[in-house]
Amino acid sequence: MSPEFDEPGATASGDPATTLAQAKQLIASGDRRGALRLLEHVVAQVPDPEALLLLAKIEIERLQTQPQALEHLRQATAAHPQLTEAWLMLANYWSLRSQPEKQRRCLEKILAYDPRNLDARNTLQLLLTMR
Repeated sequence: MSPEFDEPGATASGDPATTLAQAKQLIASGDRRGALRLLEHVVAQVPDPEALLLLAKIEIERLQTQPQALEHLRQATAAHPQLTEAWLMLANYWSLRSQPEKQRRCLEKILAYDPRNLDARNTLQLLLTMR
């Protein structure tokens, strides 16, 4: 069964991998609303870390969907603790909200498994010098 959505081309297939690929195509073409609906469909079926991350990237842009974005990032990092892009998104989110301790913890998570990550290392060093 393929549920229909409002946007043309935003139809979910039964296979989460295919639906995820369709969502990526919609993002590339600029149809973020259609991609959002497909990604919501995917994560409802399988809490795939990549789908959760893509969904959070779309949600974090709108103030009213930021709580969902944070939850999706939490789920993504719980399922895949070494998902650097999700940790960096979280660090940036907390930085923009003047939450340096939360930002620091996100950066330290990355450095725990990837001590050579320059983004995390440089940002953490800057954060520590600002204290």
